[in-house]
Amino acid sequence: MTGSGDIERLVRGLCGARVAGDMDVLRRGYADNATFRIVGSPAWGTLTAPLVGHATIMARFEAMIAGFALSDFAILNLFVDGNRAAVRWRATVRDAETKHGSTTEVAQFLEVENGKVVSLVEFLDTAYALSLLDKAPAAPAAKMEERS
Repeated sequence: MTGSGDIERLVRGLCGARVAGDMDVLRRGYADNATFRIVGSPAWGTLTAPLVGHATIMARFEAMIAGFALSDFAILNLFVDGNRAAVRWRATVRDAETKHGSTTEVAQFLEVENGKVVSLVEFLDTAYALSLLDKAPAAPAAKMEERS
């Protein structure tokens, strides 16, 4: 059985591996039958399509690492309850090709079995993610008076 301290170390290690682009650590951290889903409307296409299996998830992580660097990374909250963890982090996401970047926050919910992630559910700004994928800068945030 994996204790809460072990799960916290696993989550922190996986976050650090993503920032560093360390695919070896990411590969070791996920079970063969793991699932990964970015929460959002199916209208967002492949971005929100559920991924099943180690190889499929690692292919997505490799593409994310190759395409988008993370900097100014900070874990804002990390909670462990039983074999589940919730982490909220903030980072500047920079497109590797265009060098355009912006700061955003992500919330992840993980389930761990035998020291490996079996489920990752991620909440992020899907419109911002798609703007990066489309190589277009995200629209600037409206000022409060403009929203009225």
